[in-house]
Amino acid sequence: MRFIEPSTPTRPRKRSLQEGQAIVLIALLILVLFGMLGLAIDSGRGYVDRRDQQTAVDAAALSAGDWYENYSDLTLSINQSVALYQRDLRIYSGIQTSNHTFAFVGATGALRQDTYTYTFAGSYALTVVATDTQFNGYQFQYTTSHDLPLAFIQIFGGSRTVPISATATSIVGNQRQTPALLTLSTSACATNLTGSAQLTVLGDVYTNGTACLDSNLHEAGNCYGGAGSNCNVAQYYCYNSDPGYVPKPPPCVAPDIQGTAIVPAPTLPDPGFLATSVGYYSTARAYSQWNRGTWTEMYPGAYGSFHLTGGSASCAFLDPGVYQWTNGYSSDANGSMLSNELRAPDEALWSNPNSVANPQFWDQNGVSCAGHFTVANGAPQTVTLLPTCTNLSPVSPAGCHSGITDTQSRNNKWGVELTSVRFDQFLDPSVSPPTCYPPSSCKRESAPSECQLTPNAVVGNLHSPSNIGITVNITRNAPGAQYYNVYLNPYGCDGVQDHFGWVGRYDAPGFTNGVPGGLYPSGTAWALGAAAPAIPPAAGASVYDINDTMISNPAVTCYAQVRTINCIPPDAESQPQCFSNCPPPANLLSQENALMSLEYPPYTAGDVANENYCQLSPNPGNINAPCIGSQVTPGGVQFYFPNGSCFSQNSQGATYVFSGVQYNWIVIYAPASNTCDETMNGGASTQYIGTIYTPGANWTINGGDRSPLAGQVICFTAKVAGGGQAGIDFNPNYSPVPPAARLIN
Repeated sequence: MRFIEPSTPTRPRKRSLQEGQAIVLIALLILVLFGMLGLAIDSGRGYVDRRDQQTAVDAAALSAGDWYENYSDLTLSINQSVALYQRDLRIYSGIQTSNHTFAFVGATGALRQDTYTYTFAGSYALTVVATDTQFNGYQFQYTTSHDLPLAFIQIFGGSRTVPISATATSIVGNQRQTPALLTLSTSACATNLTGSAQLTVLGDVYTNGTACLDSNLHEAGNCYGGAGSNCNVAQYYCYNSDPGYVPKPPPCVAPDIQGTAIVPAPTLPDPGFLATSVGYYSTARAYSQWNRGTWTEMYPGAYGSFHLTGGSASCAFLDPGVYQWTNGYSSDANGSMLSNELRAPDEALWSNPNSVANPQFWDQNGVSCAGHFTVANGAPQTVTLLPTCTNLSPVSPAGCHSGITDTQSRNNKWGVELTSVRFDQFLDPSVSPPTCYPPSSCKRESAPSECQLTPNAVVGNLHSPSNIGITVNITRNAPGAQYYNVYLNPYGCDGVQDHFGWVGRYDAPGFTNGVPGGLYPSGTAWALGAAAPAIPPAAGASVYDINDTMISNPAVTCYAQVRTINCIPPDAESQPQCFSNCPPPANLLSQENALMSLEYPPYTAGDVANENYCQLSPNPGNINAPCIGSQVTPGGVQFYFPNGSCFSQNSQGATYVFSGVQYNWIVIYAPASNTCDETMNGGASTQYIGTIYTPGANWTINGGDRSPLAGQVICFTAKVAGGGQAGIDFNPNYSPVPPAARLIN
């Protein structure tokens, strides 16, 4: 048997020293890979967390700016923006802690700064710093932070959390975007102040070219100009963002602030505003102008060459709408007045409701068109003397009304006030919802007249049987009045408006249900209303109240568009405007309308006839911005100048008109292709309330005792010349919608 020997010897193999190291390396690499994976995951989560927070504060900062622009209510703006921040970050458990502090900052300590801090579940924190920088806008800075829990890094000995933060800053209301005066030309001296002319401006002056100025510019704001502008020579006055603020020289006391020169400044583009309602007023109604006795009523539409001159019956009341001056508009004669203002007959003096204002609005500039009325008893009567009042209280006189020897020397006479009323329509159906659009209309009611006492006593005492008869006579219609509301005060003319209660609305003489038909009174007494039943002493009276069932007291505040028995009258007028010439000359300027207010109780609605009235504001609305959400200002007009149609306002002529929300507050509009040389020589009775938008026109502006321009001026070039005092009063209430809030950080 053969045995075959293996060719290779069989003996034990020696183990290599490097065997098994790959396993260790793989294990170490796995740890590194896990670390890298954990870093990637935690870094990605951190990036997403920061992106989420950045988005949240961006949205919150913009939201705060937009809410503040709409409602001018800081608390509301902050609350709404913080709620948006929570929704964006899906924080549903609400605010854990909050704190609010404020301080005054800035070089002169004039800028209010509010700081809000919040903490939320999940270790989120938010800080909001809101700074009122006046004409530089309201600035909102939002800073958020979050301690993000780490999923992997802590396994390797790192921190359990990492802080993630983001910040955003928005600004709104910067007048650099909405200056009081903007000249779009890039030429030399696009804004030019010459001679001894004095220009007072509340708001910014901005020119895309160079500004050629001198110390006669009283600038309550900033002056922006291209390279070479001499804005530094202007006198910088104190500014405050409150509407109606009167510029004054420094030193400025907080919160007033002083402006400065900013040169060079970047150019501002033409905002490109539109005149969308022109087409709905393309033609005037028949004859265009109608004689109403002592005044002329004008309907909106297209007019040829229009020249407002003086003479008899030279008062023109403008019905609301767009007036197209196809071949120019000129007003240059003393003894003329054109306006869409609705005022009461015998307007009450702002400081004494028992006296007549001097001058009345429609008795300015050499005209005599204001309405007048008288009061008489309904019929001869026998007065029964009642017990003497011994403890009559001027504040609460209800306990003792009658008697001819009371401490107010009233002799049991009643106080009577009137307001002018008309119903107006807006013909543009594109405004949504279509407010004041036919067949609907919006009521306008003026501020009250002076209080007049009945000439004789009335029978009876308050809240006991009596027979009251009062005749109200109109001797001259107030321009624009279609009706009159009558208010009675059983305490006489005691100076307390809340004691006047509404008793009825009556056709103005010559009108039937608001439709004119003539004849119109001029010096002759025309009694309001139908004769009372033949029950003495009320027979023949305008107002009669048998057995004292009509009038109760105190009177009540009502919705501005509705009048029922015992509603109080609208707010009274306020003192004449003081702007570039203060104090205003005595007995020269007419009184101003009451400020904007909500139309719903408990608010008294303010001015419910003219520039400060909006139809309708939301209910209950916001008292800080009563016209937000409104679509129409009843009574508002717009002057439209097509190509080749030019404007000339002489200081001797008088034009006092207001625009409205429906026209974006543009009172004078000309397309960019209209390159006329316009003249605004404002006198004491002239004012344009709203924005002048004529991007291709050149304006020469001269003096006046009030600010002839209450809004904004946007034009190609502007020149202020002569020796008078001119004023531009930028009022955000009468200016186009400003740009929305924008992020600056």
